[in-house]
Amino acid sequence: MNIEPLVIEATSKTPKVVFDPDNNFYEFSGRSLPENVVRTYEPILKWIDANINEVPTPIEINFRMDYLNSASAKMVSLILSKFEEFYKQNNKILINWYYFFDDDDIQSEGEIYAMLKKVPIKLIGIKDED
Repeated sequence: MNIEPLVIEATSKTPKVVFDPDNNFYEFSGRSLPENVVRTYEPILKWIDANINEVPTPIEINFRMDYLNSASAKMVSLILSKFEEFYKQNNKILINWYYFFDDDDIQSEGEIYAMLKKVPIKLIGIKDED
């Protein structure tokens, strides 16, 4: 299996994204409030479409988002729908949704996804180090 990993470095308005099947590491982290949400998320959606059925399972995907604007939240929902389809094909997948205890927005976003999506989403509250 030789799937090219996807690594997108973070900017002040876009998250860092790492999809690395060789090391079984999948993570979104940072802030997401891009000018053009489609351009930001299109490479991620394309990578998932092209590779998700080839990756070794089980897989865990970490979401460590500090901020999601509403357009980004819709894109995350679309990504989770793709993972939901993957899960419905009896593939083992777990979504870890991290949020700081004092961040009600990211926590409630995760709770909404956990209710709406038929894929295992584990909400993990963490302490802010600051």
